[in-house]
Amino acid sequence: MKVKVISVFRDKFTGKYYNPGEVIEISEESRVLDIENRKLGERVEVKVSEEKKEIKISLFEKEFEKKILVDALKSIGVQAAGNMKEETLLGKVAELDEETTSKLKEVLDIK
Repeated sequence: MKVKVISVFRDKFTGKYYNPGEVIEISEESRVLDIENRKLGERVEVKVSEEKKEIKISLFEKEFEKKILVDALKSIGVQAAGNMKEETLLGKVAELDEETTSKLKEVLDIK
């Protein structure tokens, strides 16, 4: 875990000096607690950004991630983009002729 140094100290294991403001990585919980208890450093919370939830689109009685559908449409020569709304993508699929729909099903591995 990451620890932000708040007071100058020398690491008793490595002999290295740390200055206030430095952020160091310490893997052992006991060492982190020792540093905190002696007011030498404090934990830095690393905020993990929330991953984008992948949008699922129902098509041909299956669900596909939006990105997979966009890539499949592009691969058969249909203009598609990741920023298109789901309704627009489904409209593009609805406009396909029988032959192109067959190609799309093949790309999406639908039998």
